[in-house]
Amino acid sequence: MKVPHILLAILIAAIWGFNFIAVKVGLNEMPPFLYACARFVVGLPLLFLVRKPPISWGIIVGIGLTLGVAKFGFMFWGIHVGISAGLASLVLQSQAFFTTVLSVLLLGDKIRIHQLLGIAIAFCGIGIIGINLHEGSSLIGFVFILAAAISWAFSNILFKRAGNVNMFSLVVWTGLVPPLPLYLLSFSVEGYQTLPSMLIHMSAIGWACLLFTACASTWLGSTLWGILLRTYTPSQVAPYSLLIPIFGISFSHTLLSEQFTPIIYAACGLVFLGLIVNQWGMNKFSPLTTSPANTNPLLEKVA
Repeated sequence: MKVPHILLAILIAAIWGFNFIAVKVGLNEMPPFLYACARFVVGLPLLFLVRKPPISWGIIVGIGLTLGVAKFGFMFWGIHVGISAGLASLVLQSQAFFTTVLSVLLLGDKIRIHQLLGIAIAFCGIGIIGINLHEGSSLIGFVFILAAAISWAFSNILFKRAGNVNMFSLVVWTGLVPPLPLYLLSFSVEGYQTLPSMLIHMSAIGWACLLFTACASTWLGSTLWGILLRTYTPSQVAPYSLLIPIFGISFSHTLLSEQFTPIIYAACGLVFLGLIVNQWGMNKFSPLTTSPANTNPLLEKVA
């Protein structure tokens, strides 16, 4: 990746890293499914200002369901039931490796020996985190965050299949899909009284957290992320999301006073080592799978 795009990936990582703090604080004032629903409702007026991208409704609905409903539903619920913001920011980045696997299976991308080694190293770290969750986190929360990571990986593939379209327009129009399913989930799980209670009692901090999640994280972050996915293969872009926990853990330690054991820090180190092994040295190894005949022409064009 070119240096300006690497810097762009770092900016996205900072935005999404801080977003975990916003979500953690915001969930003190509203339940998870309603929070996830509200973040997309805020963006609905943009539909009147942005033209629908020239792609099928299948892609739009697919991204809306995998990214908007599944990823954020699982992520918010996982944080709600008990996983720290810092650890959630780390575990969610296993999507980078799920994306690599899916890009091989669904897009005909190439995978190399060092990428497989990076996946193995990183998942050792994630496994250690799962076994050694501290008292502020729960196993069910950990599982929900992993489910969110898998959902995110599927949405990455759909972003790639969207092709050369206006990414801001795509993000806005995929936001049309999540509000109704998420509100129905909120209504059935959290109760009909949650919406009026939120509107009456939510503080300025709660609204600020919601607006940051909707505007900075969703509109800005997702648009820039989509541009990177349009420019490079998913397996090149996705590993940079592992930089998000650097910001997430730092922000959670500084702003929320979250503490981690030495074992957790060592496991985090393994995940970051997995990123380094996965991402660099791309030209030093021969492809392990996928012959040129099975390679997607779109990937050959942008690789």
